[in-house]
Amino acid sequence: MSKQEFLQRLREALAGEAAQSVIEENIRYYEEYIRTEVGKGLAEYEVTASIGDPRLIAKTIVQAQGGSVHEEDLDREQASGEKQEEFKGYFRYVDLSKWYWKLILAAALILFFLLVFGIVAGILGFLMPVIGPLLVILLIIQIVNGKRR
Repeated sequence: MSKQEFLQRLREALAGEAAQSVIEENIRYYEEYIRTEVGKGLAEYEVTASIGDPRLIAKTIVQAQGGSVHEEDLDREQASGEKQEEFKGYFRYVDLSKWYWKLILAAALILFFLLVFGIVAGILGFLMPVIGPLLVILLIIQIVNGKRR
């Protein structure tokens, strides 16, 4: 998403949940951060993707202030008669596009293929003493049957 889209979603998520000064402070911070990263050569969408979901950031900001976005949502649900859900904990956003996650994924794939190769090689190593003589016997039977015809 673009910088303006990201900042607008963050502003909307914080509206009514945090003081106006806190909202403006955070908007300025993320605007400057995005501008700095774009200045380093990254695209806006890459920077905003690496930051994460503006709604989750807003929840973190509100919780850091001592308030809870979820409690306020429950109050609104009660007032509007909507179904209430129990808050089960925090949601942690993990950005899988970072280089170290890619490295971990590559290492896991390599280990997986090595494991599969090891298992197949072990099975073949176990069966070769049996398969070798069987193939020789089948070859002899084919040769003998071929001479009779």
